[in-house]
Amino acid sequence: MKNKKNQKAYDRTEFIKVDDETDVFELADKLMLRQPLILNFEEFDTIESNRFIVFLSGVIYALDGNVEVIRDKIMAFATKEDFKDKSLRKFINKYKE
Repeated sequence: MKNKKNQKAYDRTEFIKVDDETDVFELADKLMLRQPLILNFEEFDTIESNRFIVFLSGVIYALDGNVEVIRDKIMAFATKEDFKDKSLRKFINKYKE
């Protein structure tokens, strides 16, 4: 298995459909380990979604990263370095509305 640091950003990305069982602190831990996340909030409460997004936006900002909206209620959280990776960028551009 390849070393995670040598893997493309897309290969390290975790895709998560956020629901009532999702722990925002576990997501924050993944971001702090520099793991890109694609989060789908389509079937999650709007108020709770906003709380998740605000909190995780602060975490990714502290890591010199960004949040990018792919579609309504689907967002990518990653470091700037990961967003520059062609593998992740290709995925985002393919599905971005």
